Amino acid sequence: MLTAPVTHAHQVADELLSHHAQAFGTDLPVYSGHVHRVIGLVGLQVDVPEELAGPLGLAAFFHDSAIWLDGTWDYLEPSARRAVAALPADQAEHADLVTALIDEHHRLRPARHAHPLVEALRRADLTDVSAGLVGSPGVSRAQYRELAERYPAQGFRPMLMRAFRAGLRESPLRPMPMMKF
Repeated sequence: MLTAPVTHAHQVADELLSHHAQAFGTDLPVYSGHVHRVIGLVGLQVDVPEELAGPLGLAAFFHDSAIWLDGTWDYLEPSARRAVAALPADQAEHADLVTALIDEHHRLRPARHAHPLVEALRRADLTDVSAGLVGSPGVSRAQYRELAERYPAQGFRPMLMRAFRAGLRESPLRPMPMMKF
């Protein structure tokens, strides 16, 4: 069941996807599905407070966006910078949380930031990248499959492999610069 805050986060992400559609080109439906599956998985793990729905939608949209918007595989910092710059003035107090949501989402161990949304987004991204093989706490495989049906992958994993190959060319000695321990 979608809560009002999760629905709001999806709407924020949709507005950003629409605004930046040209930059994503043919990868737009692929990235859109990933963003929406991540938001849905976060909402299944934790209660999203209404005041954080906008920042969640914004962080979910921007979390990998610099791959396209900045043309880099080392995308955490530019993605976080763009997200903070896009925060509405009335949500500026959430800049640290938005930065943590993006900066921590590829940490191999639990997130260092104490807010539960940060760990929930980290786990959601891992669940989606692994096509549900690595689960999110409290989320059944059936719930993940339902999200994947609602927001299809449309070539998400092959797109990740293309991005990885481009990243190898960009930085052969550091092929996974976004990964953190």
